Amino acid sequence: MAFDISNLQDPPIPPNSVSVYHLDLLEKSKFKDYDSLFTQRLAHDQARATFLASAFRLSRDKKRIYSQGKSSCYKQAFNAIYNYRESSTFKKMDCVDESGYLNSVFRCNVDNRLCLYMQSYGHGEKTIGFLGSDIITFVGDNTKARIIFGCGVDQTSGTSQFANTYSGIISPGKRLSARTSGIYSLPSQLGSNLFALCLPSAEAATGSFLTFNKAPWVYGTEAKLLKNRQQPHLYYVNLYKIFINDREVPVDPTWWNGQKEDHGAFVDTGSLISRFPHDYYIIFRYAFSAQVHYPLYSRGVFDTCYKEIEGEEEMQFPSVRLFFGNVSVTQELKLEQDRVVKNINGYYCLAFLPWDLKQTLTGTHQLQGTGLTFDLKNNALTFSVDACD
Repeated sequence: MAFDISNLQDPPIPPNSVSVYHLDLLEKSKFKDYDSLFTQRLAHDQARATFLASAFRLSRDKKRIYSQGKSSCYKQAFNAIYNYRESSTFKKMDCVDESGYLNSVFRCNVDNRLCLYMQSYGHGEKTIGFLGSDIITFVGDNTKARIIFGCGVDQTSGTSQFANTYSGIISPGKRLSARTSGIYSLPSQLGSNLFALCLPSAEAATGSFLTFNKAPWVYGTEAKLLKNRQQPHLYYVNLYKIFINDREVPVDPTWWNGQKEDHGAFVDTGSLISRFPHDYYIIFRYAFSAQVHYPLYSRGVFDTCYKEIEGEEEMQFPSVRLFFGNVSVTQELKLEQDRVVKNINGYYCLAFLPWDLKQTLTGTHQLQGTGLTFDLKNNALTFSVDACD
């Protein structure tokens, strides 16, 4: 699927914003079709889920930029490597002077006073580097801010390699206090209590944006953000009930209401497929398949699939309705068709999966084309369906 991403143009964006493109848009030229691309993405998503299930520790509270400093940096497709030696505003973070702001993620080298880190990722990639800071400029209004980030000098020693279209990782993790690991998330560093992110669909050829300090959409379904002491940087929400069309999928209320810290429901823009605990998934898939009158198949990791019917223009599937706080029209996030199923090699598969955790995860496949507004001052997350495409 030939596509020249070097000519991508930034979309119209508000002040204090950066452009956002779907990962598939950057990767599609490596694959012959969308099915093979999705299969690769799904493999990465499975690895991420395995990593979450074993450690339940995400590095979304930090940013990393791959920097020129050693020969162990991989070659990037667009020569986007950051050379801190050429920046007059770059500063290395002094781990002795700044020791009060460090945590167990970092190691202080007292000889050169560098804050060192090593981070491994679910698919085998690894990055090694040190903390530094530099001034970034938002292109919409030329606003400037000094940002602390991990300056990676070795990204080639892992069992797997980063894709060459990546030049770094940016984090919109929850804004936390200066004495927690979340201090390095972008909202924390910008002092922003509100930011919004639009998630374009996989087939979208245009970009969207990540913006701070102002909500760009005036409509949406509002969920309450809940605190979780075990994972304070994650965005837990007050998921209340789930319906398949008009049929409720029964669940113990304590699973999602925040009373059990090893349970709960959170939104993760770094994951592709939404996941339920095994026991709930079995009930969910049964309630879904009971309302679908097509022959049932299993395809790969998906156990609830339906073969395309030749000559039928569009197969119809039940809606998945998520309610936050209570069952009412204003508290409903309705998922339909492409947000519920995924067409893979001629089969429509229910795009939800089970996993070994007790938490419920909402991923980007279900939220494609949806604007997300995180209001940390009022502890609210607003879902604006179809705001992006």
